[in-house]
Amino acid sequence: METWLKAALPKPQIVQVTGMRQTGKTTLLRQFVAGVAPAVSFDLQDLVTLRRYEDAPEDWAVEIETAVKSARGRLNVFVDEIQKIPPLFQALQGLYDRHKGRVKFWICGSSAVALKRRKAETLAGRVLAMTLYPFSQTELLGRPSIVPRLFSASWKRKVPPEPRGYRQMLSGWLTRSLLPEPCLTPKDADAFELLENYSATYVENEIRRENLVSNIGTFGKFLMLAGAYDGQIVNYSTLSSALGVSGNTVKSYYALLEDTFICRALPAYSGSFRVQVAKSPKLYLADAGLARILAGRRHAIRPETPEFGAALESFVVNEIIKQIAAARLPWKLSYFRTSTGVEVDLVIECEGKAVAIEIKSSARPSSKDAAGIRRLMSLDRRIKKGFVFNLSPSIHELSPRIHSIPIWAI
Repeated sequence: METWLKAALPKPQIVQVTGMRQTGKTTLLRQFVAGVAPAVSFDLQDLVTLRRYEDAPEDWAVEIETAVKSARGRLNVFVDEIQKIPPLFQALQGLYDRHKGRVKFWICGSSAVALKRRKAETLAGRVLAMTLYPFSQTELLGRPSIVPRLFSASWKRKVPPEPRGYRQMLSGWLTRSLLPEPCLTPKDADAFELLENYSATYVENEIRRENLVSNIGTFGKFLMLAGAYDGQIVNYSTLSSALGVSGNTVKSYYALLEDTFICRALPAYSGSFRVQVAKSPKLYLADAGLARILAGRRHAIRPETPEFGAALESFVVNEIIKQIAAARLPWKLSYFRTSTGVEVDLVIECEGKAVAIEIKSSARPSSKDAAGIRRLMSLDRRIKKGFVFNLSPSIHELSPRIHSIPIWAI
């Protein structure tokens, strides 16, 4: 992320950093902007600062105008949670257009609802954007990922051996999440408390204060179900019956989770198939540990259980998403499932090619674990190779063109 920020520094466009709450957006930008001068910062999470400019946003624009004129060199302006004062977007457009090249804006926020709307209205074509995710496995292990190489021949390059204590680390990540603060908290009980506070703060700051839903109690129940159904194909009818609301309301709730970076919709793989396939999306929450807390699970996850397998699938899908985003790859993700239950966890498409991925919690994968990939290959000639990510110790072939890859290589 810091590399991307450095590359964006000499460019005139506004830099926008988004992502779910408490992923370190503010800390990252503060540290980065502290290294450039001249610079001014506006923290709209601070109530005094918020009230000051909320009542008179024009004062903010005047202050920037004055600072630009008196600055020696290009002025860097950092604004945290800019979506809290919508008129600032209009002011930002005018300042950018009048002083392009003399002022560099750095903005961040955790509410994509406002950010998307305002960017579309006033900042289109003026913004370089990046999403900040929870910790990635590569950050914590200090190792490069195999994911950006999946379409190249170099994916076969030797993978380092299993990191010492990896299984224990992995169980900890699935239990405590990869959000920075709970992830780095040594005690599970303390991490659970932080995650529960995260959930409460999310509902208060992102949903209630923005008046995004009419019934906060129903939305709270929805969050619990969303956590329980993490990584599953969405059945809107089942959820609407459980909540006593319409299917469209459930869809709008999931849209809010996407707009606030809490979940990611994985569409069904499209193509002309001779078999009936699923059409509804799968919904993955952005963090497996957070999903478990939302579902009411306050216990350490145990390996070799169905719960571990489901959480591991969510973990791997999210790690792949992070690596694709970090490498700025224009890859399309989906899943595949037939009406008879043949399933492939992930299909990645790139320039007319595709690879299929299965995720298993076993340390001894067999050819049977690649059955879904083989079936999809027989239906779609674009898929030339497949991978089974699992806990085995090394890369090896399971079937022709299908290989087993250790999860720590992601």
